[in-house]
Amino acid sequence: MTRRTRIGRRRVAIFSTVVLAPAVAVGSLTAVALAQPAPGDGPVPSAAFAFGQQAATDLAKAKLWAGETDAVSLSRDSTRRDLVRLMQSVLRLPGGATGAQWRDIAPDDADGVAARLIMGKGWLPAAAAGAAALDQPLTGTEANRAWTLGLGMNRAVKVMSGFHDDSGRHFMLPPGFATAITAREAGLRRNYPASDEALERTDAQPMRLADLVLMASRAQAIRSNGIPSSVRSLEHFSIPAIDSAVAPLIQRALSLVGYPYVWGGEATDLNAGADPQAAAGFDCSGFVYWVWHNGDRAAEASLNVPDGRTTYTMNVGTKGVKVPWKKAIAADLVFFGSRGPKTPDAEASHTSIALGNKWIIHSSGGRAGVSITYLPTYWPAGIQDARDYRASAGNPVTPTPTTPATGTPAATTPVPVQPPVTPPAGTPQAPQAPPSPGGTQPPAPTP
Repeated sequence: MTRRTRIGRRRVAIFSTVVLAPAVAVGSLTAVALAQPAPGDGPVPSAAFAFGQQAATDLAKAKLWAGETDAVSLSRDSTRRDLVRLMQSVLRLPGGATGAQWRDIAPDDADGVAARLIMGKGWLPAAAAGAAALDQPLTGTEANRAWTLGLGMNRAVKVMSGFHDDSGRHFMLPPGFATAITAREAGLRRNYPASDEALERTDAQPMRLADLVLMASRAQAIRSNGIPSSVRSLEHFSIPAIDSAVAPLIQRALSLVGYPYVWGGEATDLNAGADPQAAAGFDCSGFVYWVWHNGDRAAEASLNVPDGRTTYTMNVGTKGVKVPWKKAIAADLVFFGSRGPKTPDAEASHTSIALGNKWIIHSSGGRAGVSITYLPTYWPAGIQDARDYRASAGNPVTPTPTTPATGTPAATTPVPVQPPVTPPAGTPQAPQAPPSPGGTQPPAPTP
C-alpha cells in the first residue's frame, strides 16, 4: 500500500473524528511500544500543561499539595516520592519520618511513614532489590495501580486481572492490564488534545508531574462523589464463551491495553516508514484496523476484514452483516453516532470491538486510550448498531491481503494484584462531574 493511500486514509479518519463528532476521540498502543523509552519531547509550550497548573493550584488551595504549581515545572517527569506525597495528603494517610532506617529510606525522611504504608499495602510495588527508590521516575502503570487500589477499587482490579470468558478461556494480558482499565473507566487518566499529541506516553513510560497531579485531583473528587458506575460495572464483568475462530483477534485487541489515544493513529510506533504520526497509538478505527491487519489470514479465514481504514468505510462497506447491538458477540463491531440508532451509516463517528454481554474494547479519547467498557455506562444514547464479520453470519468471506502493522506485541503476563477489600458502602451512582475545584474534576463519560 502506497504512502499516498495511507495519508488519504488518515485524512478521512481525521475528518470523520473532527467534523462528525468533536467529542469522540480515541487511541492506544501495543506491548512493544509499551517497553520503549519515552521519545524526546523537546521544548514544549507551557500552555500544554495548563491543565496540570490548574489542578496543582486547586490542590494547593485545599492544602493537599505543597509542590510545584507552575506549568513549566509540572512538565518534568514525576517521581515515586511525588506519588507518596499526593497519596498521603489526598487519602489522609499518616506522615512523618520512620525514626529508623527502612529499606533505602533514611530515618529522618519526612515521607518515610507514608511510603512504608503505601508499599506495605501493595499500592506501590518495590523497585529493584526491594528498594523504595522514592526519587526514581514513576510510570503510568505504577500510578494506575496506586490510585485504583488506594481508592478502594480492588474488586474491579481483581476481576479484570482474571479476565476470561464463560468457558474459562484465559488470555495473555499485558503488564498493568487490570489497573489500566480501572483507572481509565474511573476517569483518572487524561487524553492530550490533537495539538499536543506528541506528548502522549504509554503506561510503561514515566508519567509527567502534570498528569500525576491531575490524577490526584480527580482522585480527590472520587473520594467526595464515590466510585463511578463505570468502575462498579467492572466488578461484575462477564462475557460469553469466545469462538476459537476469533480468539486470536480478541487476544490482539487485549494486548493494546496501556496505550494512549493518538488522533489519526494507526501504528504501534511512530510509523516513520509509512505515514508518520505524532506518537505511537491509535484512533478508534485505527485500533480496529491494527487488530484485523495483524492477523494470520490463513488461520482466520472464516472472518471478513472490515472495509477500509476509517469508521466511515467500515460502516458503509459491503462486508459485515448488521445485527442488534445488544446481541453483538466477540469480534463484532459496534458503531456510534450523534443520533444513536437514527445515525446514517455514513455519519458514524466511533467504532469498537464487541466482547459480548454489552461489553466492548475500544480506543477512546474519553478513556484516554484502550479500555474495556460496559455499554450502558459509556454512550448509550449514541449506539447506532453492530456488524458481524463471521462467515457463519451470512457473509461470504472475501479474501483480503493483509499488510501487517508495525511492531506486533509479544505476549506478556498480568501483574499480580493485592487481595480485594470490601468497597465503600452505597449504591453505584451514575458518573457525574463533581463540584469544585473547577477544571480538575473527572470528565463526563463521553466517547
